[in-house]
Formats: sequence, C-alpha cells, structure tokens
Amino acid sequence: MASTTNAAPAQQSNQKKNTGYFVQLGGIVAFAVGVILSTHHIAIGAAFVGGTAAFYVGQKMRSMA
Repeated sequence: MASTTNAAPAQQSNQKKNTGYFVQLGGIVAFAVGVILSTHHIAIGAAFVGGTAAFYVGQKMRSMA
C-alpha cells in the first residue's frame, strides 16, 4: 500500500500558489478600477492602496509556496 504523506504538502503548496495568483490578480484589477475611477479622489486612493496591498500580498503568498 502506497503512502500519500508527500502528496498533502505538494497540494498545499500548489493551493497557496494559486491563491497568491488570484490575490495578485485582484490587486491588478483593483488598481485598474482605481485608474478608471480617477475622477473621484477617495475612490482612486482606496483602489490604489487596496490594489497595491493585494498585489504584494499575492506576490508574497506565491513566493512562499
């Protein structure tokens, strides 16, 4: 009977990488929305800060995987 103890960490690593990708993609989308809504200063500020934070969090999550 084969042991599957090595499959779980690989699956978790892949899941972190995918999650990091989606968080980073969300950051890019938020940044783009901020540019589109640039006529509203509060909206662009929130989108830039949120987008930048999500981009770097996603990048960090992908690098840890």
